[in-house]
Amino acid sequence: MGKTLDVIIVGGGLGGLATAIAVKRAGHNVIVLEGAKQLSEVGAGIQVPPNTSRVLDAWGLLDRFKPKVAWPSKINMRRYSTGEVIGSTPLKPTMIERYGYPYFLIHRADYLQLLYDAAMEIGVSVILDARVDSVDDTSVTVTLESGTVYKGDLIVGADGIRSKVRLTVIPDEVILPKKSTNCAYRATVPVEVMRADPKIAHLMDDLNSNCWIGYRRHIMAYPMRDGQLYNLVMSHPGEAAVGQWNEPGNLDEMKHHYHKFDPAIQRVLEKVSGCLKWTLADLPVLSQWVSPSGRIVLIGDAAHAMLPYLAQGAAQSIEDGATLGVLLSNVQSTDEIPELLHLFEKIRRPRAERIQKGSLDNADIWHMPDGDDQIARDKAMKAEVEVPSNRKEEVKNVNQLENPNQWSDPNFQPWLFGHDAIATAKRALAERRRNTKPQVEHTASL
Repeated sequence: MGKTLDVIIVGGGLGGLATAIAVKRAGHNVIVLEGAKQLSEVGAGIQVPPNTSRVLDAWGLLDRFKPKVAWPSKINMRRYSTGEVIGSTPLKPTMIERYGYPYFLIHRADYLQLLYDAAMEIGVSVILDARVDSVDDTSVTVTLESGTVYKGDLIVGADGIRSKVRLTVIPDEVILPKKSTNCAYRATVPVEVMRADPKIAHLMDDLNSNCWIGYRRHIMAYPMRDGQLYNLVMSHPGEAAVGQWNEPGNLDEMKHHYHKFDPAIQRVLEKVSGCLKWTLADLPVLSQWVSPSGRIVLIGDAAHAMLPYLAQGAAQSIEDGATLGVLLSNVQSTDEIPELLHLFEKIRRPRAERIQKGSLDNADIWHMPDGDDQIARDKAMKAEVEVPSNRKEEVKNVNQLENPNQWSDPNFQPWLFGHDAIATAKRALAERRRNTKPQVEHTASL
């Protein structure tokens, strides 16, 4: 039997709740402090790749998700103006055949509720309306605006891109989010509205993720919630408040941004009755994820916020939580915490930062102006270099892309989707317990 730790997690989003589940499963007391008065996830659809569904299955949660999800057959990259498919990534059943786990789509609110229910069932304490005033590294305490103080053996900062916990982890630097030149609209169209128009009704039967890509703009769209909604995420030049997901968008402005796009998707936009707008931003590479005392650690967007162009932000938060849960299993003393948190950073940093870079690269790849480079990109995407069926994630050189569609690249895809965060953490922990230098596998040099 190991020592039971008191763990405070600041932030009750997807990453915070996933980490709470992992750490509670490791045998510790867990309190989640969430600033919102009610648990909610603004937005709509989110993509759940095999590297996440693998973790959910390990926690015994995958079957709970299945009734709530949509199962896309492919991700289709389309020319913005015509809708022509210029490249595709097979998902169903390819992901299960290749990596053992599925790729699916789910509403963010459903995702959050499923994680919340799972956390509550195993005894995690979630405290709402718990707005953080300060975090102290020496005493390992969190003080709320109400004056309430929580003391723990360690603190996990899962409080997003504008993290307050990060101020304590990196006290001598001002870390500001890096705004993209783009922001995004989110919208959904009800199934009855879609099916009432014979020119777009077929999109509700198109069980794929479709991404129309053009100069400085793209639209990602797919059915979700068992075909009850058509989900749209629309990237375009502009800005909104960083970290805000619920700023109302102007419908006329939204439609104008895509007036040169495929007539079919323009017709869908005509059906949108309301949209939300938010700025896209990421973080610079941080100097450290662990505080000077070694008792506070950052995860998720607080550590490695990334642009959404690889659909891996939430997935990397889940991997963070899974890794931390493994490393905190069978802790014998609080004196081990600093070493374990530094091991966590050693395992997770190279992978998260490579994905952060890949997401940024996709902004350039997808948003090219028409011309020779765009023609060459489209030709390369259409080539669809085959990913060997026996290749999991053993590929080391993920920086050498053969396909500009990174989801289909024969090097990058296995490394991205085939990763097993739990097994990787267990190997690193076993190395530590043998008192040897940890050899962390399947990470990429930048």
